[in-house]
Amino acid sequence: MEAFLMPRRPAVLTPKVPLFLIPSIIQKEVKRAGEELVRIVVKKAGRHYYNVSVRTRSICRELRMKVPQAGYSVKVEVRS
Repeated sequence: MEAFLMPRRPAVLTPKVPLFLIPSIIQKEVKRAGEELVRIVVKKAGRHYYNVSVRTRSICRELRMKVPQAGYSVKVEVRS
């Protein structure tokens, strides 16, 4: 059975963070995400406020085999 990557998780966005709180927000997000952390983006939102976006890796899970679509028959051989 093959392992498939699940769709990407949505980014965690912390809007309108004051400039002096950015280091503590980044520290909290790094501890929360751990090794799954891919990137952190800090963008200016206006005046002294910033948006902090945290992106993590996709989830790797094994999915079951493809299910036949409606209208198609599956041939099964039975040997005795």
